[in-house]
Amino acid sequence: GHTKPVHSVCWDPSGEFLASVSEDSVRVWTMGSGSEGDCVHELSCNGNKFHSCVFHPTYSSLLVIGCYQASRFWFLESLELWNMIENKTMTLSAHDGLIAALSVSTITGLVASASHDKIVKLWK
Repeated sequence: GHTKPVHSVCWDPSGEFLASVSEDSVRVWTMGSGSEGDCVHELSCNGNKFHSCVFHPTYSSLLVIGCYQASRFWFLESLELWNMIENKTMTLSAHDGLIAALSVSTITGLVASASHDKIVKLWK
């Protein structure tokens, strides 16, 4: 499991995988026949602190992670895109406040991010 408290969990659209997010890591689990799943992918933080997650509605191997960096003077909010198959990440500047929630639409293929900066943004 995680070494720090878990902030968020999300299922992939097929229901086969469950992602869990703590401040310093993201883990993707597959549910076996027992009560415990098997960790099949793991991403450690690279300076960002992880907060929330959703699987991309169109690209099932892409996990969208809400992240933040904090100092005494500023807060930097970003979305980290993790391609689990290639184990590559890309970071996008997203908000000026903590990303409080992420949601997906399988109909539109969009990801929505809601932030403490009082803004909701839509991402393709």
